[in-house]
Amino acid sequence: MNPSTSAVLESEAPRQLSVERQILALLARQVTQVPWPVGAAALVVCVMAWQRAPHAALLSWAGSIWLIQAIRWQVLSRLPTSNLPLPQRMNVAVVLSALNGLCHACSVAFFPYLMEGQRAVLSLVLAGITTGAVGTTSGHTRIFHVFALPVMLSLSAGWALTPLPEQSRFIGLSMAVFLLAYQGILTSLAKGTYRSLQRSITMQIKQWRLNEELRAALAQAEEANAAKTRFLASASHDLRQPLHTLTLFCAALMTHRLESATRGIVSHMDSALQVLRTQLTALLDISKLDAGIVTVSRKAFDVVDFTRRLHEEFSTEARQKNLQLVLETGSQQIGDVFVDTDPLHLERIVRNLIDNAIKYCDAGTIWIRVQAHADEVQLSVKDTGRGIPAHEMDKIYEEFYQIDNPERDRSRGLGLGLAIVKRLTQLIDTPMSLESEFGVGTTVTLTLRRTSAPIEVPMLEEDSGFAMPMCHMLVLDDEIAILQAMQTLLESQGCRVTLASTTDEAVQKAAIDPPDVVLADFRLRGQESGIKAIRKLRQQFPDLPALLISGDTAEDRLKEAHEAGLRLLHKPVSVDVLLEAIAQSLDQETLR
Repeated sequence: MNPSTSAVLESEAPRQLSVERQILALLARQVTQVPWPVGAAALVVCVMAWQRAPHAALLSWAGSIWLIQAIRWQVLSRLPTSNLPLPQRMNVAVVLSALNGLCHACSVAFFPYLMEGQRAVLSLVLAGITTGAVGTTSGHTRIFHVFALPVMLSLSAGWALTPLPEQSRFIGLSMAVFLLAYQGILTSLAKGTYRSLQRSITMQIKQWRLNEELRAALAQAEEANAAKTRFLASASHDLRQPLHTLTLFCAALMTHRLESATRGIVSHMDSALQVLRTQLTALLDISKLDAGIVTVSRKAFDVVDFTRRLHEEFSTEARQKNLQLVLETGSQQIGDVFVDTDPLHLERIVRNLIDNAIKYCDAGTIWIRVQAHADEVQLSVKDTGRGIPAHEMDKIYEEFYQIDNPERDRSRGLGLGLAIVKRLTQLIDTPMSLESEFGVGTTVTLTLRRTSAPIEVPMLEEDSGFAMPMCHMLVLDDEIAILQAMQTLLESQGCRVTLASTTDEAVQKAAIDPPDVVLADFRLRGQESGIKAIRKLRQQFPDLPALLISGDTAEDRLKEAHEAGLRLLHKPVSVDVLLEAIAQSLDQETLR
């Protein structure tokens, strides 16, 4: 079956996937190939009988053969797409097959004009064409037999009735019997071919129905996933707005002189807000990775120094759980092993792995190992923790999936750590393997590309801290509470603040009192957006520094901000990050 026929059949409903339709499609394809050998066979018969048979009879017979082939070509090629009912189309195919069979059977009338060897050639030609009909008709009972029976019966009769010399009489009778037996064999083959076609159609119907069920299930899953994404985006935005407001007011409150007890309460509030910010940041990381806007910056760095720094940082947390955190670098010292990858993304990966090991290890030891080879370095985190059951191995990289945390303990995160790790390893093209035995422990190994030490370039020492410059801030947000909180915080830092809740209001106030920097909410009321507002303001002030802030983590929003070339801060943004971003935007403008 050719690809186009298969495509048509697979796209039809099961009720349309029938043997008859299949046969019509096959006839339409075969009819373009059959006329040429049949026409050539007719020409051979004419050449053999030309000297003895009447020329008019020969030419009439050959013309009938070619005419029938032309008619079949025109009609059968259009039958699969005809508007006639299927039974009528099948009747047309049967009639054409019968006419074709009768025309071929008429060639036996030239037997008396042929030599014995020529009769054998004609018999081979007709038997061959009849054998081919088993395939071209797929053994369909009516279409095959209305062609085959006239041909083979007339051929058998020709050998039995044509006068032959006495010594050849036995040969004629034997050929007649043989041809009848051969027709019986062809009938059996036709039945088998037809049954195979029926089984094939049955399998196609089952496959069609299965595909339909899979499509329906996939559509439901995609819709459920889309609904989940919409819900998370909406819930994330709605939660981030008040949380951002609380963060700003809490930071502003911390700048005031407070009694010791009051400051303790504010510190606890800030800690709780920090936990919420961390969890929402994990959600944002997943969105950024899925949106494909996370960039990779590869460079050579010392992996031994890298792991020693992480070991020192996590040692205190491990000791608090009475765990040993061991760093094993073999004989390698700082400055001996350099790898080529993105250090920030790698650090995020290893931090997640160490953090998981500490969370899920109740007693024993956690090892951070560096094994250097000629072309690669294996960095592994091994623990004597609870391990992962075999049936859970395929699920551990799913979002929000946690083993042995049915109560959703917040202190153990959201279940996004390994989901982020998996995406980051793919992003930086770092193979990762995980081996675990339930009740024994887990080992995660990263394979890094080894490289030579980088050429050191002397750099001027810079002050790592920053001072919030005195500036005039234009804050654009449609939430009154956020505007008030932002004003309270920024004024406590010595900034002069202008507030606006719409783009037009921001443009009007900027025209009267030009700002040094703009902080605009991404999503404003109606059709307005922070990006459009910044573009409008920059028509008046082309080099105006600007930042976007948003509680929306949808992929489209992330891409849009990235393409606009604007830095996007996500609510709830920590005060340090906010102030540093403002200072950096002003510094960049100064450098211009």
